[in-house]
Amino acid sequence: MRHIILIFLSFILLSCRSYDVTRTLQDVDSYIMTRPDSALTVLEGVDRDLLRSERQRAYHALLYAMALDKNYIDVNDDSILVFEYFTASGVEDLSIVSEAVELIRSLASDLKDEDIYVLLAKQFENIFDDFDFDVKTLIIEEALEDWLEREAYVFDRAMFIAAENDNNLYNLTKLLESKEIKVYGSDHFAVKLASDKYETFDYLSNRIPQPMTYNILLNKRTYWKRAIQIFFDTINGDYGDGGNDNAVPIMQKPKDIPVLDNSDKDVVKENKLIAKPRFGVDCDDIKIIASKKDIDDLEEIYGEGSRFIVQPYIEGDVCSVCLISDGREALPISLNKQIVEIDENGGEYLGGYVPYEHPLKEKVFKYAKLACEYVPGLKGFVGIDFIIEDNYIYLLEINSRFTTSYVGLQKIININIAKTIIDLIDKKIGVEDIGEINYSSKASFYKDDDGILEIKIEDN
Repeated sequence: MRHIILIFLSFILLSCRSYDVTRTLQDVDSYIMTRPDSALTVLEGVDRDLLRSERQRAYHALLYAMALDKNYIDVNDDSILVFEYFTASGVEDLSIVSEAVELIRSLASDLKDEDIYVLLAKQFENIFDDFDFDVKTLIIEEALEDWLEREAYVFDRAMFIAAENDNNLYNLTKLLESKEIKVYGSDHFAVKLASDKYETFDYLSNRIPQPMTYNILLNKRTYWKRAIQIFFDTINGDYGDGGNDNAVPIMQKPKDIPVLDNSDKDVVKENKLIAKPRFGVDCDDIKIIASKKDIDDLEEIYGEGSRFIVQPYIEGDVCSVCLISDGREALPISLNKQIVEIDENGGEYLGGYVPYEHPLKEKVFKYAKLACEYVPGLKGFVGIDFIIEDNYIYLLEINSRFTTSYVGLQKIININIAKTIIDLIDKKIGVEDIGEINYSSKASFYKDDDGILEIKIEDN
């Protein structure tokens, strides 16, 4: 009995000490910016044996690095700050988070041999518990941007995952660059261009095959409905001969845009258009234009003052190419099949699989490589979407970020993607040193009815 009591008391004592250490670290955090000398003294006096959890050790390491920096002591720290936007922000929508969790788990797995700190919101602090190696995490309970603005300067390097929603990818890249942090991804100029579907089209015009694309400003002064109607009637042979020379540029002056007959407003035409937001991911806010009535519906989707693009609707084989790049030379590493559902109600990205074998694979690779190398500052992991119609290939958009395909590709490819990106950008290797790319099996990734991403690995 006495022995049990002693064990119990020892447990309580250790728990109290662990709690005291956490309180000490929190106290240091509150005054480290104003009294860095005192903070450094306290941190150096902390018994490292009392840092029993991975969270405590990571927290202490971060504060210690900050204290050294504030005391003008050179920090020789090659640690890499790693995060994924949604899991670091605490977003709880399962249809978003399931994909986000898989992405950051894949990235952490690729970087297990690197000195990394993964930034996580508190509700995601256990997502690496099943790993057979330790992942150092930094748990935050505030807005991601606020934390980065205040604390990110401690790190010299960063690799992160974010999408184009609300300019998140652009804003985070620019924020980290302003702290003089080396980002293992595209610079903010490249991100800005790639995030804008019309700017991408305009920049790559006459370089890479793309669908004809018009830029629309939705307001009452631009006569935008009339202009789209002319484009719609033109491709259906009701206005002009269907050639581009007869299409009316979207932004012509109203006096130059004729008033057309709208009596057949509800008639569904053979050739359709598709409207997409200039900034967006997956199939958000896509609208098929099959009749003139559909043009009126765009007002409800996009709203006054918004910008979107209109293209001919192409029915074909939707696919994507994953590339890695050092900013000068790009290497296509996979062709991926995309499962996309588009109807009169909009579009939805359902998933896909990798690798995807297609007779035009090498030609698609050629266009992807050219597009990636044309855009200055585009580097790291890049995903480029294409559609193949018979023997014609059209580039749809560039994603200057880790895409969903990565979660499957990372598990079957013969290279460590993230580590290779670091070595490329650090100029430790060149693209020519990577060697032949091959895959051990086939990976598929699909969203179930609840929007939860499921990954399956199958034998070739």
